[in-house]
Parts: sequence; C-alpha cells; structure tokens
Amino acid sequence: MVAQPTTLRMTLRTFVSALGVILAVLLAGVAVPAAWVDQSIVKEEGFVRIAGSLGSDPEFQSRLAAAAAGTFESSVDLPGPVQSLAADALRNAATGMQSWSDYPQAWEETVRNSHRLNFGTVTRAEESAASTALVLDIGPLVRLIRDHFAEATRIRLDVPAESLVSLGEPSHRRLVERVAAFAPLWWIAAAGALVSALLALAAARRRSLALVFLGLGGLALAALWTAGADLAGGMIGSLASANGVAELFKNEFLTTARNGFGQWVWIAAVVSGAVLVVGVIAATVSGRRGSRSARS
Repeated sequence: MVAQPTTLRMTLRTFVSALGVILAVLLAGVAVPAAWVDQSIVKEEGFVRIAGSLGSDPEFQSRLAAAAAGTFESSVDLPGPVQSLAADALRNAATGMQSWSDYPQAWEETVRNSHRLNFGTVTRAEESAASTALVLDIGPLVRLIRDHFAEATRIRLDVPAESLVSLGEPSHRRLVERVAAFAPLWWIAAAGALVSALLALAAARRRSLALVFLGLGGLALAALWTAGADLAGGMIGSLASANGVAELFKNEFLTTARNGFGQWVWIAAVVSGAVLVVGVIAATVSGRRGSRSARS
C-alpha cells in the first residue's frame, strides 16, 4: 500500500522536472535574442558600437561622403564668384572626407542622431511622408563639409539642422517600434528560464539527467539561433532600400549585427556544452555508485 504513493510521487517529480526543462529551454530561446537586440540595437551605446564601425568601410564612406556633399550643395545658395572654388571643395569632400581628422566624431554623431530619431527619443524637425520611415541623419557630415568649406573660402553658410536619408519604408519603422517596445522585456523570459531550470533540478529524481537535457536543449537553441539569424538576415536583406546609401548601410549593418549575435550564440553554446559535460560526468559517477551498491 505504501509503494503506490511513492511511485506516484516519483512520477510527479519526473513530470515536473521534464516540464521545467522544456520551459527553461523555450524561455531561454526567447530571452537571449531579445536581450541581444535590447543591448545591441535598442540601447544607443550598443547601436553606436555596431553602426559606428560602418564608418570605416571604404565603399560606404565614399557613398556617404558623396551624399553629404550633394546635400550641402543643394541646401545652400553659393555666390557666383566662389562656385568654381566650391566645386573643388565638394569634390575633395566627396572623395576624401573620411581622411579628415574630425570625420570619426562627425560619423559617431550621425549614428547617435539617427538612433534617437528612429527609436523615438527625439522628434524630427521635418514633417513629411518620409518622416515615418527609417532615416539616417547625415546632418553632422554636412556641417563638417560646411566647416571645411568655410576654412577654404572664409565664407560660412547656414545648413539645415537635419539632413535625412531615407533607409526604408514606413512598415520598417513600425517593425522597429514593435521591437523597441518588446525587446527590453527580455529579463522576464530570462527570469522564467532560470526559475524553470532550478525547478527542474529540484524536482528531478536524477539531477544529472536534468543537466544533460538542459545542456542538450541549450545546444539545440544555439543551432536554431544561428539558422534564425541567417533567415532573418536574408529576409531583411531582401527588403527594398530607398537608395544606394541605404542599401549599403543595410547590408553592412546586417553583417556586423550577425557577427555580434554570433558571439552571443557561441558563448551560449559553450555554457550549454559545459552543462552537458557536467551532467554526463555526474550521471556516469552516480551509475557506478549504483552498481557498486547493488553488488554489495
């Protein structure tokens, strides 16, 4: 009569442990990508780390400098006597702006301004249909050209506070807004995954097996995250861009972002592998002890 309740408790513990493992894996599968998006894209400093490196790409630099020079030329009314001098200055800007000592600071300001515009921390000065799309504010680069032009000609001109290059469609901005709203909640899923893993270990009849399954689940997640990042990158890469600058920015940003997320996946795979090894070792040791107890 005593064996039946004992068997029931053991079955219940196995069920709770298995449920804990499943929940831990599922919640971790959501928490890690969301945490990466929050830390690397939604937060300004993370975005600057990723997008800031694009300023060193030669092809992107060339397109960006040409766009900034064209924007400067179209936004000012140059006096007739200095138009030929201005043409030389603009050609120099379009081909060699990235070699200027103050270019890195202007590019970082461009990235920061663009993040604040796209993630809604500041209000755009321009009210138009394009203002609902993702944008790159090259205003700091235009002002950089203005300052170098003033040094060459002793003529200081006014330029717009913002010079926006459209990066996509309004639907892309809506997607970014949804991501920005939900990604910071990653800690809820992470806390749930941790509690579920602890519950699985506490309820398990053999904690070594729970560790083995947690490790296997983590390795499976690493493979899924890698495949998912490639799939998402392909889908985003196929979206239409507004212009050549936007296309280059999108492609280079995606490449850098995938590499950054890949580092997180690698760390998760290493941790999962370590958990799996610990579980296997613990299961082997406990199995040998069981065999010795049975013989004695």
